[in-house]
Amino acid sequence: MTQKTYQLPLTFEQILNLVLQLPAQEQEQLIQEIKKTSSNNKDEDLLSVFDRIGRNAQAKGLTEETLEELLADES
Repeated sequence: MTQKTYQLPLTFEQILNLVLQLPAQEQEQLIQEIKKTSSNNKDEDLLSVFDRIGRNAQAKGLTEETLEELLADES
């Protein structure tokens, strides 16, 4: 198992690379969530959407350690 550690905040490129490591179904769920969120907040830019999703995840208990575990390459 290869595990990478990222300094927060992540760059947009790092976020995209992490998303590409997710299984296809999880990528699609994220895309749908972004589309739903974007249609509700047309004036909000993509980075603001990611920031808000991150804040919501942290409020629901997501920690940096948990995120690293979820994104760990288990191949």
